[in-house]
Amino acid sequence: MLLDYYARECVVLYRAVENDGQGGYYTEWRQGATFTNYQALNTSTEAQIAERQGMASIYGALVEQSVPLAYGDYYRDVGTNEAYRITSEPSEKQTPSSSGLSLKYYSSEKAALPL
Repeated sequence: MLLDYYARECVVLYRAVENDGQGGYYTEWRQGATFTNYQALNTSTEAQIAERQGMASIYGALVEQSVPLAYGDYYRDVGTNEAYRITSEPSEKQTPSSSGLSLKYYSSEKAALPL
């Protein structure tokens, strides 16, 4: 299938805040579930103009509908070790059941993990 060309193994990242033992706290990012992500850089004219104006590169991605992703979640591409933040709500763009594909679409951007 054509989608296989874009397949990337990814892992969901979860933010955990822990006590540092000295009265403060620290943030740790933990790995969660793995999933297959079909991702490509958005090369539309609008995306290119936004990128030139300082916006982050925007990626479009498809995942199985069962993958538990939501707006604002972070994930890491296992192959490149780059982190991404989801910038749209995946549950809002799902394939119809008549298509035979159980996929949902979202946009994301490369991101540094916040502390």
